[in-house]
Amino acid sequence: MKIPLKTEEEHKYTSTGIKFWRHPEQMNNYKTGDPNTVISTHISPEGACNLTCAYCSVTYRDLHSRIEMDVIKDYVTKLKTRGLKAAILTGGGEPTSYKHINELIRWLHGQDLSVALITNGTLTRRINKDIWPMLSWVRVSINVFPMWELKIKLPLEHFNGKTVIGSSFCYDEDYDMDVMRSVSKIASRLNAQYVRLLPNCLLPQDELLKRHELVKGVITELGDPRFFHQFKIHGAPDCKTCHQSFFRPYLSEEIHHETGQAGSVFPCDSVVLNDQNTKFMQKYSLCAPWDILDYLDKKIEQRFDIQEQCTGCVFTDNVNMLDDYINDRGQNKFDVFAEPLMHEEFV
Repeated sequence: MKIPLKTEEEHKYTSTGIKFWRHPEQMNNYKTGDPNTVISTHISPEGACNLTCAYCSVTYRDLHSRIEMDVIKDYVTKLKTRGLKAAILTGGGEPTSYKHINELIRWLHGQDLSVALITNGTLTRRINKDIWPMLSWVRVSINVFPMWELKIKLPLEHFNGKTVIGSSFCYDEDYDMDVMRSVSKIASRLNAQYVRLLPNCLLPQDELLKRHELVKGVITELGDPRFFHQFKIHGAPDCKTCHQSFFRPYLSEEIHHETGQAGSVFPCDSVVLNDQNTKFMQKYSLCAPWDILDYLDKKIEQRFDIQEQCTGCVFTDNVNMLDDYINDRGQNKFDVFAEPLMHEEFV
């Protein structure tokens, strides 16, 4: 199957790698060995979730683990000394289940960071009305469950018109066009600017490619211009080091194997796809959150070889691009992307 070129929507609303070129200081720092390289981070504060989605990439997470606020604050404060510009609150579990979610968003926003939220859209009543305008973007993961068409919602009256709202849907071949039309209706109710459509990334590669072909056909038949196809496939990078982790580390609520406390830093959320583990395995952990500066300073080394062990990686193109840049293979693209990009701080 021929791998298609990334679409404009993929570049705008997903991590395709082009946004790295909007951060020449961090890119040059990494190339020269300066540890001030961080642009954004993902934070999964909570293991609990009110849904049980078939495609969940962290099925075997600890449902009772949650990161203490002080741990998150310390982690973010440390990253700010290395250039942090943005934070994405995600799961893990459902981030709006986190008991400190309002306090956390207020604090992040008060740190002059861009803040984004990925949510299933069923517990948004837990978010105080003053919080919504603090978010740069919100992406609602639309799922099929009893009364799903009624329960997924956002309080649009509390937004200020600046927050970009989008949605995502994981397509299964059992879904007929009536289901897809319902997804479209929910997207309208959410005032979503886009609907990211993709198959279950847990599928083996051959089956994943077949599902991608089905997704293409569904989008064509549905005829809703807000839908775009995110083409994710598995593949190990061509190098041994995950360069991307120095620009956008991922703080999971996973229990750290050495400290026994909730909170462990991983290179990305893609490691759960390796060998279809559906869990953040200890061998991929970079460090405890309070040791993040030691990792960025390379006092703590990656304990795994991504070329050998990250066969489920969906960020292969990004990592290879960064490897080519630091090793002077090919042309850099700072001039190509000289103009601002939407949400460029979320690499």
